[in-house]
Amino acid sequence: MTVVSARDIRKTYHSKITGLPIRALQGASVQVERGEIFGILGPNGAGKTTLLNCLSLLLYPDEGDIELFGENVRRSDGNLRARLNLSSGNANFPWCMTVREILRFYGMLYGLFGKDLSRRVEELIGLLELGAFRDRRFDELSTGTKQRLALAKALLNRPELLFLDEPTIGLDPDVSIKIRAFIRKINREEGITVLLTTHYMVEAEQLAGRIAFLHSGKILALGTPAELKKEVRAQNMEEVFLRLSRGGEEEA
Repeated sequence: MTVVSARDIRKTYHSKITGLPIRALQGASVQVERGEIFGILGPNGAGKTTLLNCLSLLLYPDEGDIELFGENVRRSDGNLRARLNLSSGNANFPWCMTVREILRFYGMLYGLFGKDLSRRVEELIGLLELGAFRDRRFDELSTGTKQRLALAKALLNRPELLFLDEPTIGLDPDVSIKIRAFIRKINREEGITVLLTTHYMVEAEQLAGRIAFLHSGKILALGTPAELKKEVRAQNMEEVFLRLSRGGEEEA
């Protein structure tokens, strides 16, 4: 089953300084199947976060169509949001709230109360190894712990579709390895479809079955890591990244 179908997505902003248009997305199209880990790879400023925000219903595109679970988002009755969630690499929660308070707060926003809420919060605290930090304030947490908290928050409503925006940005290698292992675990054991953005080639290759390479708001290539290497005659994903980036700059 196709979980995400986006066709010819376009989104333009206007610079707050110059007032000139910034074309963040210029006809991007992607299709993600149920149970897949799908990666969006590209340099900084490529439009990855804008595309993810459109697909996760935080933004509406100026042009183009998006369907989630076969339903057009513009004609949805609002029930789609309950089936998905988003975690950003730049986790930001109220500084004075503890880990447990943050999870309970968002759990209630997602419709969990009483024993169901307590059970789910404790389950995720255990799953993300947050037990030692449950009563720590957000401003007392390390970057890696903040990332794990953001993931826990995104799993509270048991989403079928999980969007991850740069899930390991700024993390030490050992923490990044744990986060990637956890993403594979929930995909494999719970069947959660994952759509993630990254500019780390290793992360894209290790996690994603298929990768879309985005540059200047356009999808320049799409396929498995092996297919992308073959397409641009590269030995590794670093070469894929460099060659596609150069091609995107020439096209732009």
